[in-house]
Amino acid sequence: MRLRSTLTLVVATAASCIGLTSCGGGGSSDTPVATPSPSVDFGAVLVSRVARTGVAGNWGYVAPDGSHYGLMGTAKGVLVLDLRDPANPRVVDEVDGPTDTPVAGIYWREMRVYGSHAYIVSEHTNVRGGIMILDLSGLPASVRYVRSVTPRDGELAAHTVDIDVARGLLYLQRESSLPALLGAPRRKALSSEKPSHPVGGANQGSIEVWDLAADPENPRYVTTFNQRRSIHDMTAVGDFVYVAEGNANSYSMWDVRDPRTPTLVVRWPVEPGHFAHNIWPSGDGTFVVTTEEFPNGLPARVWKLDGSAAPTLLSSFKVGNGTPHNVVMEGRMAYLSHYTEGAAAVDLSDPAAPKIVARLDTNPYDGARLAGCWGVYKFPAEPLMVCSDIDYGFNLIRLLP
Repeated sequence: MRLRSTLTLVVATAASCIGLTSCGGGGSSDTPVATPSPSVDFGAVLVSRVARTGVAGNWGYVAPDGSHYGLMGTAKGVLVLDLRDPANPRVVDEVDGPTDTPVAGIYWREMRVYGSHAYIVSEHTNVRGGIMILDLSGLPASVRYVRSVTPRDGELAAHTVDIDVARGLLYLQRESSLPALLGAPRRKALSSEKPSHPVGGANQGSIEVWDLAADPENPRYVTTFNQRRSIHDMTAVGDFVYVAEGNANSYSMWDVRDPRTPTLVVRWPVEPGHFAHNIWPSGDGTFVVTTEEFPNGLPARVWKLDGSAAPTLLSSFKVGNGTPHNVVMEGRMAYLSHYTEGAAAVDLSDPAAPKIVARLDTNPYDGARLAGCWGVYKFPAEPLMVCSDIDYGFNLIRLLP
């Protein structure tokens, strides 16, 4: 691990913009960018590491007795770690999952936790494809594989998942645009019809809604929405779902107070060719942070929300020459996996003036390429963050005051 390297904070403020038109349809080439300045890792220390390769997403679980556990996608499946001794994580199990990756060394897996169950999705289909359900109630002794649920459209591959834990609603990214009909035969898409990264073309994709509340081990299909639009990722908080629309080069916000009939609140574009990758709202719901993975090296952006009016671009930021990958938020703090630059924490108390308050590099890589820290998870109200690094495995990080 590289504990000393260069930190570049690129901040572009656009508080004077009143909408997407004046912001150049999602940011413009004349947006001022601060001069890069050198620094080193700060505000965080590495507590422990568990080495793995082929690593993807991660999440955390806090048991009823307050014990902490980590979950991480690996080349084999899902690694479950006992973190009760943070300096010495114990491997509880590494549960087998699908492994037929089309790209050597990359095993797309994302996961969320609802109650004492974990839900894992993957782009792979050969073993336990679909929504894998794990029962975590036996921890620290064991983890139980429950079953895998076939998505409603009949395809097993899914890139991302999110859960509204307050209501027990699971939102599933789909490459297809329409749900399968009850009793209708399901035709498996030919390999020639599917890209290697199944997030859908600009006009291909949707989100499925599943109810977990009644029976967490037997999810109930509710509906499909945002049809015929590329979907890469979504975040469900309260009455709203925030969607990163991938190859459609746009983001959207949906009202899901009635999950049977989600309604579009607002959609806004980014520049043509920018891949709308990830989105997460602030705790008070007044702004969102987004990341655009392609072209490589684009900064994360901060948008002020204004109901059904077009959001205002407030600022942008990134670390060094890297590419921000995923962001999660707690209140007005943003926590990012930043590929070659490791993990970072950004204070957005003033969303027009982002301030990086912690950074810990987890790999020896440099530049904008898509290698290094894949995902982060922040344990709520605690100074502990997890980074899953593609080639270097599980990293437990303590954030300093």
